[in-house]
Amino acid sequence: MGTLRWADLRLAALTSILVLAAYIGIVEGFNASHWARNFAESVTAAAQLGYGTLAFFALISILKKHRFARPLIEFWGAIFVATSIMSPVVLDNATFEKAILSGFVASLIVALIIWLWAGNQTTPVARPIARPVARRVETEKPAATQPVAAPVDRWDRELAELKATIRDAEGSRVASVATLHSAIPLHSTQGASQFSP
Repeated sequence: MGTLRWADLRLAALTSILVLAAYIGIVEGFNASHWARNFAESVTAAAQLGYGTLAFFALISILKKHRFARPLIEFWGAIFVATSIMSPVVLDNATFEKAILSGFVASLIVALIIWLWAGNQTTPVARPIARPVARRVETEKPAATQPVAAPVDRWDRELAELKATIRDAEGSRVASVATLHSAIPLHSTQGASQFSP
């Protein structure tokens, strides 16, 4: 087994905190929703369920290294801090000072999680820009390395030829439709099934 890296410890701490937050939020929110007596207690229970569920989704997005990990962590943190401020006042009839202290501790936990998450982000290594190497100009390329004309290039060329033919026909004041049709080669128009690309 290899040595334990600091990034592994950060990820383990981050995972542990978010699993604990998800468990506490879901269990406490579910229990509080059953014995809620008024609207404020119902809102607090819903917020606890919300931050528990968001902690679970944030953990999944962190482990999958999804691009929405940071917004999920921030959204979870906002709901977690708001619930931590609101919960002691609503559920325990605590004072405003205790609610602010609870919110401060919750914001420290959120800051710790954001710091742990940011420490696990890998930054791309800046690669030096390669300088073009001067090469000999070869007069003839082998058949395997000759560029193949793409169909779009062929269509552009044919379109330019068609425009030149129409311009020449208009320049010589050809008013006859039959003359114009003879100047532009068209495929058979007998049936729709016979059109070929």
